[in-house]
Amino acid sequence: MSFITYRGGVMARHLRTNIEIDNFITKVIAEANHHAPNVAAIIMPLSSAVRARLNLAVDKVEVYERNGNLARTCWVTIGGSRYTFTYNYSSGQIDLKAGSLQGMLRSSFDNHTPHAAILLQAARL
Repeated sequence: MSFITYRGGVMARHLRTNIEIDNFITKVIAEANHHAPNVAAIIMPLSSAVRARLNLAVDKVEVYERNGNLARTCWVTIGGSRYTFTYNYSSGQIDLKAGSLQGMLRSSFDNHTPHAAILLQAARL
């Protein structure tokens, strides 16, 4: 794993292999089961749909690391376009935004999001 940026105790870690991504997703699901059960069941289908679009030789997956602990924010760069996946504490959903945390909201997901909607959003990345 490599670190790409540093912001006062917060680093973005580039996940370069499927094993690293699998480990991150496993951790996020475990934490969601305790703290955000309304999105725990959607994480794996969402991850699978996005990963089907990834070419790890050219695309990027980056995650926040804060004081040595991985956070739940994830950036995915596909075909040169960057997207952010983050948990929205107000809505209790996973938000997909264009670019950054402050980017335009493209979609939100929770356990009730239909699989077809996940596939549609992933295809638009």
